[in-house]
Formats: sequence, structure tokens, C-alpha cells
Amino acid sequence: MIDHVFVIGRSLMDRRLIKAARAALGWSQPDLAERAGVQRLVVARYEAGTQTPHPKTMVRLVEALRAGGVEEIVREDGAKGIVLTSNIGK
Repeated sequence: MIDHVFVIGRSLMDRRLIKAARAALGWSQPDLAERAGVQRLVVARYEAGTQTPHPKTMVRLVEALRAGGVEEIVREDGAKGIVLTSNIGK
């Protein structure tokens, strides 16, 4: 039984969640970049915290991860994480 209430988040993932989601899917930075249609350097710089992508680029990164089978979760206390969804492999 789950003792926490989770709300599926629709906000953009921060850089730590992007990296965790990518790792959970077994994707490299070039894999994510290709699936999102962005340059690998954008992914690398964002994950390193040296650059914040344009909002449209962020949407593309998050949409690629969601299509791959990852969703952001937000607990009632504001803590965030990721969860693998049933869309994996589709």
C-alpha cells in the first residue's frame, strides 16, 4: 500500500530530474538530444547547470522523456521525482 499521495506534475522538469529521467530510460545525452530534436550540447550544458535552454527547448526535452515513458511526480509537500510509466517501449 502506498502511503503518499502523488499528483502527476505538468510543470517542466528541472535539470536534476531531466538527468534522472534520461538515466532511468538508459538514454545517453545524444539519445535525448536526438529524440528532442536539439543539439547534444544543449542537454550537456543544462544538466551541468551552465545554461538554461529556451522554454520551447525545455518543452521538447520534457516531451521526449514523456514519450519515452517518464513522468514527473510532485508530492503534496512539494517534493519532486520521476516515475516510469506504462508507455515504455511504445
